[in-house]
Amino acid sequence: MTGSAILVPNASIAAAGRLLEREKTFSDRPPGAAFWYENSNGLAEIAVNQGRADRDLAIGIPVEIVS
Repeated sequence: MTGSAILVPNASIAAAGRLLEREKTFSDRPPGAAFWYENSNGLAEIAVNQGRADRDLAIGIPVEIVS
């Protein structure tokens, strides 16, 4: 069974002990700040402004949607 879910615009994602807010562009957050955004495929993607989410947060960590 496949399906999709839509995240509400003000949803946050909890990951690696941090609460990540949604942003539209990387420059909306200060350097080093983690956040999530909707990528061009409509998927939630975790990123770090001027950093690397894979190093700063770790690959494969559980995440939780907080709305």
